[in-house]
Order: sequence, then C-alpha cells, then structure tokens
Amino acid sequence: MDEKEKHECNCEGDCSCGENCSCDKNCSCEEGGDEAGDETAYQTNLESKVFEYLQTAQRLQAEFDNYRKRTEEQLKQARFDGMADAISKLLPVLDSFESASKMISDPKLLEGFELIKNQILNAFNVLGVEKIEAKNTPFNPALHNALATQSNPDFDDDIVIEEYQAGYRLKDKIIRYSQVIVNKKEEN
Repeated sequence: MDEKEKHECNCEGDCSCGENCSCDKNCSCEEGGDEAGDETAYQTNLESKVFEYLQTAQRLQAEFDNYRKRTEEQLKQARFDGMADAISKLLPVLDSFESASKMISDPKLLEGFELIKNQILNAFNVLGVEKIEAKNTPFNPALHNALATQSNPDFDDDIVIEEYQAGYRLKDKIIRYSQVIVNKKEEN
C-alpha cells in the first residue's frame, strides 16, 4: 500500500497510532472516507455549537437585563430613602417655625415667619410630602401615635381630638407619625 492509498480517508496522514507517520497501521477513520458523512457530521456539530453559543448569549442578555432592572430599582429606592431622611431632618425646623409663630405678637415678624413656613411647606409639596390629617378623624394606628386618651362627650369614640405634633408621609412611607390625643367615651 503506497502513501497515497494509505491516507485517502482524509485523516491527512494521521494514523491510528496518533502520529503523523507513514507506518502501516490502519487509519482510525473508515476506509474509503465517507466525505458526505463527514460533511454532515461537521454541519451538525457546527449547528450544535451555534445553538449553544446563541443560548449562552441569550442567557447572558437576560441576566444583564435583570441586573440593570435590579440596579435601577435599588437606585430609585436609595434616592427615595435619602429624600425621606432629609425631610425627616427638616421637620423639627418646621415645628420650630410653628411654635415660634404662636408666640410672636408683632404682625410684621409673624408675616415673615409664615412666609418662610409656607415656602418650606411648598417645597415639601413639590417633593410629594403630605401632612397626615389627624384632628377630628378616626384614630388610625398606621398613621397616628396616641399619646393619651381623654373623655369628651362632644366627640365619638376613637376620634382624634387634639394633635400635638403633625405627622407627614412621603408617598406611602410614613416619615413621622402624628402625635395625638384620642377620645375614649367612659363606660357607665
């Protein structure tokens, strides 16, 4: 068997011994070299690899989309929490303005205090901060913190009759609960 006959099987000189040699060992591929079968196997292998890479790319794309959405949500939540924290730090300033305005007798000075207080309230309004209505409303432990109870026959049971400190919320988050006194009718 000459060299040409020995390697017509398209193994390009590679024989079953694993070397590129001219020994007389039979080639590991089928004699006669089924080129159509080799081409089909190559095409199938290529399609399998393409499908595998496509699935990997799609999985990576989905993971990246999930990461992007999760990061956007975390950023939005961090902004919201930061805004709520800043507002909670400003609420005592607003309380001080309200307390001071009750003690001022000079109308011009009182007008200045009210102007500043209204600017703060307008800024809160723009940010989405709402005052929690408490007085003359039913007591709601999700919005109000009861400091005490009183018995007043002019009010129904569990109605807020006085508000000591205003409560505020930002969207659905309570920044500060209203500090209230609740009416409890005495039982006979």
